[in-house]
Amino acid sequence: MTKITIKDIARKAGVSVATVSYVINGVNEERYTKETKQKVLQIVNLYNYRPSKLAQSLANNKSSNVILLTDKHSSVLQKAESFDLIRMFGKALEKNGYGLLIRTHLDATRIDTADAIVCAGMEEQRFRRLAKENYVPMLTIDAKINDELFFQVYQDFSEVMRAGEREFGHDFSVVLVDTYNETLKGEIRGICGDVVFLSGNSLGAVPHGNIVTVNTSLPKLEELSDRNFYVAPALTDARIDAVLDCLKKATERAEVVSHRALVK
Repeated sequence: MTKITIKDIARKAGVSVATVSYVINGVNEERYTKETKQKVLQIVNLYNYRPSKLAQSLANNKSSNVILLTDKHSSVLQKAESFDLIRMFGKALEKNGYGLLIRTHLDATRIDTADAIVCAGMEEQRFRRLAKENYVPMLTIDAKINDELFFQVYQDFSEVMRAGEREFGHDFSVVLVDTYNETLKGEIRGICGDVVFLSGNSLGAVPHGNIVTVNTSLPKLEELSDRNFYVAPALTDARIDAVLDCLKKATERAEVVSHRALVK
């Protein structure tokens, strides 16, 4: 990757070189807006530009930790899905020399205890609030963010539908434990049609007959023993590898064609 210069930062941010210098050195704050500062620092972070005081600050705060931020799930099924993600992701991070910190809520939007933040199923508005306050790499799992600056990892539901059709033809319903943000849920509905998203503990919404899902916990439930399941599992080694790959690219500020990783 070619070394980026302060002129490159200015061009990508759409501001002057002087403004970039003011922002990264924390001077003349009356000459630029808060929005300009946030934009410049996000680009500085993305391309690993580390001048003087900013480099020292980041080096001193380095913690070799990754925060996994999840929702406070109310249903047993959602908690089971989150637990499996935490277990698999934590094990993979440990092998790669990182510690894992789990958060289900934040009292403040500024985080100073991690090298990266991974957000699971987070709504876009909340994600953007965090992104404005943090200049460490951030990426999402099971969420869609309309911003190509951020890596996003989620399942390829077109492939899930093809797998279901191979198993059942067109005679099946798609049922998913709801751990997705609304934007991604809209995309899933566009691919899969009428999807049942289970957000509570009641299983009454699960149709009878053939069911296609990505959640391995559903076929194990006695209440659903009369359904015919096909599972295209969401939590696989391939999914975790994709998250780790995106995490590595994000922390190294690698140049990539796309920041979206669809996992089959």
